[in-house]
Amino acid sequence: MAPDLALVSFAVSGSGKLLAPARDDVNQRSSSVLAKLRELGIEDPDLNAPDVDIHPEYDYRKGQRLIGYRVVRRMTAKVRALDELGAVLDGLVAAGANEVGGAQMSASDPSAAEHEALRAAVAAARAKAQVLAEAGGVTLGQVARIEEEAGRAAPMPRMQMLAAAGAVADAPTEVAAGDLAVTRHIRVWFAIE
Repeated sequence: MAPDLALVSFAVSGSGKLLAPARDDVNQRSSSVLAKLRELGIEDPDLNAPDVDIHPEYDYRKGQRLIGYRVVRRMTAKVRALDELGAVLDGLVAAGANEVGGAQMSASDPSAAEHEALRAAVAAARAKAQVLAEAGGVTLGQVARIEEEAGRAAPMPRMQMLAAAGAVADAPTEVAAGDLAVTRHIRVWFAIE
């Protein structure tokens, strides 16, 4: 199935000898990034910017000497207009995000594809069971029990994000969304006659 939304993971990070200036810099750039996302049409319910991580940095060459702090604010944004995803990625970087983890493609409602995958799985199970029954000299009866195997429920995304080959630094990011493969695994027990 075709994806219709992307979850973009990114962060604003910085470091400095003193905590307050490093934290203020990260907070200021984070605010710029969030403002840019809102300008690009990402609504507040689709933004997640929960907190700031602070990590002391040490020099271990002559004991343990504090040399500064690294400050990281990790965020996510849901992009519902996939044709705008390249512009969103470019906007993140331009506004101050210096760590972009990419985009995880998904579907807002995968239930139709999930149901289709379950129907196909049952049909495949019946076809295999029919071959086994014929080989064993018995007649395949009704379904006695069906179970969906746990841990196989999430759509499996396939996605590519490509920068144009040989492009200049300010060229827009090209995004190819690919598709989503919805996979279901089941176990079926048939009666034999």
